[in-house]
Amino acid sequence: MKEIDNMQRIEVSELDFIRMETRGKGVAEKFWVNHENLKKLVKINGENSDQDLMEKISSLILRKLGVNVVDVDLGYDKYAKANCCLVTSYLTDADTSYDTYTCDVIRREDQVEELRLCFEQIFNKYAGLTLISASNLKQIRKDFIRILFSKCLIDNLDSKLENIGLIFNEVTGIYRIPPSYDNGLAFHNYQSVSSSYCCVGNQYFEVSLIINYLIEHYFEDIQDIVDNLDKLVTNDLDKMLIPYLNNDKKEYIIEYMNNLNQQIKEKRGNYENSKSRN
Repeated sequence: MKEIDNMQRIEVSELDFIRMETRGKGVAEKFWVNHENLKKLVKINGENSDQDLMEKISSLILRKLGVNVVDVDLGYDKYAKANCCLVTSYLTDADTSYDTYTCDVIRREDQVEELRLCFEQIFNKYAGLTLISASNLKQIRKDFIRILFSKCLIDNLDSKLENIGLIFNEVTGIYRIPPSYDNGLAFHNYQSVSSSYCCVGNQYFEVSLIINYLIEHYFEDIQDIVDNLDKLVTNDLDKMLIPYLNNDKKEYIIEYMNNLNQQIKEKRGNYENSKSRN
């Protein structure tokens, strides 16, 4: 596969190799390298894939929104003859990663109630973590809400719990949600006529339903992101995408985020009016 763009990229074959990363069936090749004294995960694009660009664009967008997100560089592997990206590791030597949880499938006639129970299930799992303090629990709940909200904003279907993650630091004794990562499937709904979905726990819900729920119940945790989203789509989004995209997908991203912003502004107005009446 030839390079799909002419932008400057890091030649990963010239970097110090650390080790291969275990991967499941159908998952793109991944391996760790040392770059500028940082440990970085190289993710090789599959055939006709732009996941490297989506990882990079997502990192730029989310950082602008005030969301904690991994650092991403663009690369090229001359041996694989494919574009790739390099994701800087967010783990320290004292960190233990909790990547997966088993969540029950919850079925109710009312989807809002179904969604509420999914959040309850996840938060109960956090509350059951060994020796977790009340303040630590409050923080990881907030960070989970922020990461999930951000996954909706970038149209990332792949928001399962293992792609949000949880880390325990053996030195500090603190649990934390890692920076937003694994965003290669952002804006996945491009050229599709279906609604956009995100995963909460083990179940998929329409993005609009999740966003409405988060604004109604957790607005204080995401208010700064909401404010920054309006500024982004009004002033910076088009300029931010120009170095990376010059096609219909750029227009899709702009339209998607503009539409979400309008939906969020309307829902925010209803939420604030409701609070003022109470």
